[in-house]
Amino acid sequence: MADGLDLSTLSLEQLSQLKQQEEQKLSQIQGHYTSLKATQARFINSQSTLTSLPPKKATAMIPLTQSLYVSAVVNPQSKKPHDQTVLVELGTGFYANKTIRDAHQFMQRKIELTAKNADSLFQVVGATRRNIDAIIMTMQGKMNERAAEA
Repeated sequence: MADGLDLSTLSLEQLSQLKQQEEQKLSQIQGHYTSLKATQARFINSQSTLTSLPPKKATAMIPLTQSLYVSAVVNPQSKKPHDQTVLVELGTGFYANKTIRDAHQFMQRKIELTAKNADSLFQVVGATRRNIDAIIMTMQGKMNERAAEA
């Protein structure tokens, strides 16, 4: 394993416990990975929405929840589409007015950051799976040894 633990020195019970720990770790990491990919998809969706904002006054349905919407009027304050401003969520409870161009760049940075973090987690998922495989192989070897001795 990656942490230098010699699996051959462990008993079957210890190997079983270690396998269970690694499987729990894998489950948690996969949950984080899924969450990051969902977050990345939201940023991509937000970025594409920026390009479809109407250049002229228009009505839109704004979601308040997943099943509750309110009608709103999108009224550009500037004649130049890229000078229009939108309210961007910077983090939990923090918002800022940004031009569409700045908001697009902000979303791009967020997309790249979440992709980088997801890739890092994907590497950890692979390493954890390899650890589990090594534990299983060691357990099978020990069980075969016991069967041969009996």
